[in-house]
Amino acid sequence: MLAQCWMRFDVSTLMLRAFSSAAIGALALLVVGCSSVKSGTLSTGMTSAQTVQAMGEPDLKDAIADPNHTGAAVQRYVWLDSGKAAVFGTDDRVASIQTIETNTQQKVEQQQHVEAAAQVNQAPQPFDPIETPLNYLFYPAKAATIYFGAGLSCATGSGCEKPQLPPPSAS
Repeated sequence: MLAQCWMRFDVSTLMLRAFSSAAIGALALLVVGCSSVKSGTLSTGMTSAQTVQAMGEPDLKDAIADPNHTGAAVQRYVWLDSGKAAVFGTDDRVASIQTIETNTQQKVEQQQHVEAAAQVNQAPQPFDPIETPLNYLFYPAKAATIYFGAGLSCATGSGCEKPQLPPPSAS
């Protein structure tokens, strides 16, 4: 009886160690993942040095016409990755924050993918008495795989977006 209790204790201890090791590994992965993400935020009233410290060096620095005064020019810093622009006032503090639309390579590829999918969806699919029912049967597994891949892409930092599912009759 003592041997059985000792064996139960030993197995539960091993399971506890394995679980705690997995939890520590997951926590370490979370910390590393969060530390690599640039989480800079802009707010009005920040100086130019504070904006560079929060967001990193801007991709573009230029002077634009001051919207409040005619003839005056103010600084504008633009960060293309985050899609933000900070317009400074005459006191060298952020007066307004703008969201900009950038035509990055990723967005161009997404647009091409959408256009290609639209062309594929326009062509009528012939009915195959064997393949079509199988496509409908395995569609949930196919959709789950597509969503899992999108979640994995989001977790690795490749971009988070809702995946485009093909119609169930597509092979």
